[in-house]
Amino acid sequence: MIPPSRAPDAPAAGPAAAERGVLAFWREVERCRCAPLGGKARAGAVAGLEGWLERGGARAALLGPSGRGKSMLLGAWALELARAGRYEIAFVPVSRRFGTALEPTALNLLYARVTPFLRSPRRAGERPHGVEEMRRDLASMLEEGRPPEERPLMVILDGIDEAVAWSADAAQRFLRDLGPGVRAVLSARSIEALGGLREGTEVVSLPPIAVDEVAEAIGRRLGQLPASVKDEVARVSGGEPLLVEALVEAFAQDPAAVASALASAPAGAPGVLDLCAGGAIRPVLPWLAGALGPIETEELLAISTVRGGAWNELSGPLVDAGEPGLALRHPAWAEAIEARLAPHERAAVDRRFADHGKRAFASGTVSDYVCRNWRAHLERVGASLAERIELASRAWLDVWRTRPDGSSGFIADVDATAACAASLLVDAAAGGDVLAALAARVRCLLITSAVRAILGFEETRRALAALAAQDDEEEEGAQGGEGSAGPHIEMPRVGEDILDAGRPIADASERAGALIRLAHELPDAERAVVLGWALEAASEEHAGGGALAAVAWALDGQARLMTAREAAARLGRERTEESRSARVSLAALLPEAEALDLGREAFAEVPADARSDELPRLSEAAARWSPAAVRGLWAWSEALPPSERHMVLARLASGLPAEEREAGASEALGLALSLLAGDALPPDACWSICALAPHAPAGAASALVQACAAAAGLHLPVVKAVAARLCDLGRVEDALALVDTLPQPSDRIEARSALLAHLPAAVREAAWAQLSGDLRASDGARLLFERNAAAWTRALGADAVLDLSRGIGANWPALVAIAVASSDDAPAIARDLVERALEQPSDEDEALFALIPLAASMTEPHARRVCQRLLNELGWKPRPDLLDDWTKDDLGHLAPLFARVAGPQGVVAVAREIVDVCRWLP
Repeated sequence: MIPPSRAPDAPAAGPAAAERGVLAFWREVERCRCAPLGGKARAGAVAGLEGWLERGGARAALLGPSGRGKSMLLGAWALELARAGRYEIAFVPVSRRFGTALEPTALNLLYARVTPFLRSPRRAGERPHGVEEMRRDLASMLEEGRPPEERPLMVILDGIDEAVAWSADAAQRFLRDLGPGVRAVLSARSIEALGGLREGTEVVSLPPIAVDEVAEAIGRRLGQLPASVKDEVARVSGGEPLLVEALVEAFAQDPAAVASALASAPAGAPGVLDLCAGGAIRPVLPWLAGALGPIETEELLAISTVRGGAWNELSGPLVDAGEPGLALRHPAWAEAIEARLAPHERAAVDRRFADHGKRAFASGTVSDYVCRNWRAHLERVGASLAERIELASRAWLDVWRTRPDGSSGFIADVDATAACAASLLVDAAAGGDVLAALAARVRCLLITSAVRAILGFEETRRALAALAAQDDEEEEGAQGGEGSAGPHIEMPRVGEDILDAGRPIADASERAGALIRLAHELPDAERAVVLGWALEAASEEHAGGGALAAVAWALDGQARLMTAREAAARLGRERTEESRSARVSLAALLPEAEALDLGREAFAEVPADARSDELPRLSEAAARWSPAAVRGLWAWSEALPPSERHMVLARLASGLPAEEREAGASEALGLALSLLAGDALPPDACWSICALAPHAPAGAASALVQACAAAAGLHLPVVKAVAARLCDLGRVEDALALVDTLPQPSDRIEARSALLAHLPAAVREAAWAQLSGDLRASDGARLLFERNAAAWTRALGADAVLDLSRGIGANWPALVAIAVASSDDAPAIARDLVERALEQPSDEDEALFALIPLAASMTEPHARRVCQRLLNELGWKPRPDLLDDWTKDDLGHLAPLFARVAGPQGVVAVAREIVDVCRWLP
């Protein structure tokens, strides 16, 4: 019988295979409960578990050798707890025999069992995708726990040391910190198998059966036997229930043969193995011991070196010939069989399984066993990354597509491949493998992000459909009709595959942007190739015009002109604020006449209620046009009212030729000052003066000071801009006096911070001493330091600025700015920052993005470690929404690190992975 808290109904296939394995486990529990062995030993262990419950411990472990009956005891105890209403039960047997030993399978089962009793961090219908997300969700749910008024939850992971390609250390992620109302029990052969969970876990040992109970069990099963035979059974079995049961079954099949061999049989599992292993079954035992789950007879014989013989039925005390295929009945037999193999024989068995998977994959005839276990076999033989990379391929995805739980299985294989690549990436001894490791790590990241986006879209679609159906029902009810139960919206269930679901979200623009950033790190020849890929992505029908514009800026010659024209045409159809800004920027790449037409059209499109916001931005972009085009737009602006024209001219002035700039600035300044109303300037005019100040002629100094007095609401930014210009004009005392007019001390500190880089060397040192003292006593010192660190470094040198940084505890971006501004000091600063950063816990890795500008100054080992930590951060970066996935864009920002780690070839390899993966998994 299965506890009431078993998993919800599973789909008809895939996860149902695991559920069928769990059903078989509970049938075995029920069978053993009907004919129990070792009542005294079991009672003592149960008493130990009950004592642990009374003491209120969070975790307990039932320990004992293989075959002692831990699973049967825990199963029976869990049934009693559930029937008595003392605990909700989430029981998961981790078993190769029952096909639940793989981590994705076991965690899917556990997630399904705890979800009815714990609050999920996800929305209705949404589920975790992949092992890592499952671990995180389980950790969150189990740590939050159960409300005090509800029945507590008991989580039981039976046979954790039988796990395939994972261990208790992986379970530590979600069993380490259990919340209120949650307890956990694990079973294993030894305390060492608990790994990091040993601390804080109470141990309960299960002893062997007493000699008198062995004799009683034999009599109960076989009737009266000579006392000498019972004594021999007790001796050979050592009181281990599994061995007793195997000998009893062997006696039942051939009592004469077993009785004659019993006296000379050695004690323990090896002796029982010899007694129970018939001639036909003996050759296949090493291969069954090497299997990681149930396997079909034909496939097992194809893998093994066994030839010939009659294979009527491979079953009996050792082998279970169940519905999923052959499996050893217990891991104790695998231990005994493998103990007899020499190391080279054991390695040969493992290699045959790995090679069988490789042949099956190459031939396109992948069985369910190979699909689910090939990765674990590759890990057991220490396969190279070149062998494992097939697990992150389109062909392997196609294999998993045929399984109803394909998404979780495929992601688990990809995550394991990513872990292998990550270890090589940070290993300085990898040498030439770093290129392959980087490419593989990026490929795995792209695959998992794409699969999660696909699944997230499908879950969102179903959730929205459910909400729509609910709204329809409510509307029908409001109209007075009886209505119906409404259409049932089937949500994704654990293990259900929706990899084939469509995702009408184009990532072409993001892809193009990433490729452009990568291209910036490349020599001309490789750069042209990667930009060609970017152009291909941006040219896709569903890509936005902004992507094509970005590519145009990166291209040269005729290709740039043609792409700019196509981008302008696309952008012209979009008619948005972003489109207008992109078109004006793009006009800088076009001939003068085309630029003017494009710019005037964008300016004219701006709605009346957005002109104060958009005109200054558009004008800043237009200032980068050719001087002739800037003059043309300057002339065109005469048609604008003064309240708008000053905003345009103030920004355009910087684009005029040097000999015309001061005159243009004077004209714009006059327009801005003409808007003076009473004693105050409107905010738009104040911002225009800030933009104009760097270009104002010496004769306009008094007008600028006048503007400061009138800039009531924006006094600080105007004073900062005007004071900087006064310093540039040599009027340092006037500038400092102007700063002193600021009423707030914090404003004066900020203004002096911005002014420092403009001061002449003669007064700079004294100003720095005063400013340093003020900043050390200021609450906002870090922000001001970050804003001005680069300018101060260029003016004063790195030593003085670094000294202040230590006094105020400057943040990483500020220190990076110092290093970028002082190339001589960059290596030392980079080394210090990276060493500090790598000591931080991994959940703070997002801060490492600040170090990317220092990539060229990092040592290669440091660069590898930072690169891997950031790639890992991208893999689990929280998304603002299920449909948002900016992985490719983030990869583009990591381009300097890729170049430092693997050179231009590494950058090209990353670009190629972005292109290739998107072709088969968009």
